[in-house]
Amino acid sequence: MKKTMLYSLSLVAMFAASSAFATEQPAPTPPKDEPHKGGKMFEENDSNKDGFISKEEWHTRGDKMFSETDSNNDGKLTQDEIKAHMDKKRAEWKERRAERKEKMGEMREKLQERKQNKPAAATAPAVSQ
Repeated sequence: MKKTMLYSLSLVAMFAASSAFATEQPAPTPPKDEPHKGGKMFEENDSNKDGFISKEEWHTRGDKMFSETDSNNDGKLTQDEIKAHMDKKRAEWKERRAERKEKMGEMREKLQERKQNKPAAATAPAVSQ
């Protein structure tokens, strides 16, 4: 009995001590000269463009996804609705992947053309004395 009471009191003391040292620190600010590297999805979700995604912005994204998935707008998701939504997204991803592959192929071709058309490096003229 005494041991459990002692353990309990020591745990309470540890939590009290740790919370006493915890101070509210301001949120970090992103560097002004360097844009965030979160990509397109980050930019879409950071609606106020402050360089962070707040809880409200996160929930807004979730509400949007729920609405997109709920095809009959009854406020509930069925397994069929989720499957249909995922199939639609997979088709979109496959299409985007094919577009990226095509674009990369074009970029490779242009790079090869540049390499072939690049003039030979001029040799330095010999210095005569």
